[in-house]
Amino acid sequence: MVDNVFNSVTRVCSTIAAFWALALAFLILYDITGRAFFNSPFDGTIEIVANSMVSILFLQLPYTIYRGAHLRTAIVYQNLSEYGQRVIDVIVALLGIWFFFSIALGAFEDMIIGWEVDEREGEGSIRVPIYPVRTLLVFFAGISMIAYVILGWHALFGTHPFSEDTELENVQGSHVDKPL
Repeated sequence: MVDNVFNSVTRVCSTIAAFWALALAFLILYDITGRAFFNSPFDGTIEIVANSMVSILFLQLPYTIYRGAHLRTAIVYQNLSEYGQRVIDVIVALLGIWFFFSIALGAFEDMIIGWEVDEREGEGSIRVPIYPVRTLLVFFAGISMIAYVILGWHALFGTHPFSEDTELENVQGSHVDKPL
């Protein structure tokens, strides 16, 4: 149940990030077109893109981690026994929990200060707020930490996390064609 909900929530966040990246592509296209043909670029493009990239990354991280789609060197891992792989997975989960807890903890105070002082970046007519990006960073570092907690739990007990592949196998396995 927890796996199913976590997978669904992180998948939605990853989809939001994908559409956000697409919107940024159109913003950059608009800026370049305006700059090249009309000598009128879109003010704030650099600030919006720079801050959006951090947000997109942190929106996609939990789903990537949970699915095991991040970079991994498999030369040693694939040649280990199941027990050896589980030990590696538990160690990686502990390191991931520590890493993302450290990010969330380290960024929390800056997030609070950003909200208090209405922190913004940029010059001229467009000043982009930074505090929402700081909030996303803290929140999704926490979600990424939860992803590692779930993966560590599964590694510790030798179970497998829920994924679309598991769901597809369950649906195909339970589907029986009945004659007419």
